[in-house]
Amino acid sequence: MSALEKFGGILHYITGGDFPDDPLKLHQAIARAIVVYVAGLTIVRIGKGRSIGRMTPVDVIFGFVLGSLLSRGVTGHASLSGTLGSSAALMATHWIFTRLACEWHWFGDLIKGRSHLIVKDGQPLLDAMRRHHISIHDLQEELRLKGIDDIAEVREAYKERNGEVSVLSRK
Repeated sequence: MSALEKFGGILHYITGGDFPDDPLKLHQAIARAIVVYVAGLTIVRIGKGRSIGRMTPVDVIFGFVLGSLLSRGVTGHASLSGTLGSSAALMATHWIFTRLACEWHWFGDLIKGRSHLIVKDGQPLLDAMRRHHISIHDLQEELRLKGIDDIAEVREAYKERNGEVSVLSRK
């Protein structure tokens, strides 16, 4: 038996194989979790670092789907190769979409959304706020968090595409 075959046998024993036939033993689940974590981290780091920072809806969906894919590889409900391959393909698709969104604003608006004016010259635009499910109390909270205690001080405020509220003061 060659060294490569021995290594393959050890790896199969440790991880339960690419797609285990039997329920995973504790050490196999632990080993798969480590392999999937390291591979998932590598895929995300190579693919795109901002997906965790300022999340837009497309980033949230990516995170949920990636997490679901990776968890199936850990539990043995999907093959390791299928888990890692589909995770890499998902990351590549996400990277391409966000890259295209940088190049084509219409595509960025389509997949990430766009900002919407919710305050103009100290006056809340109640219809716009209602459309985005922002109450006057939510707006007041956002203003306080930004150090503004009077809405009259606001020249413009926007609900940004990542869900945050940005404020431009009159000063």
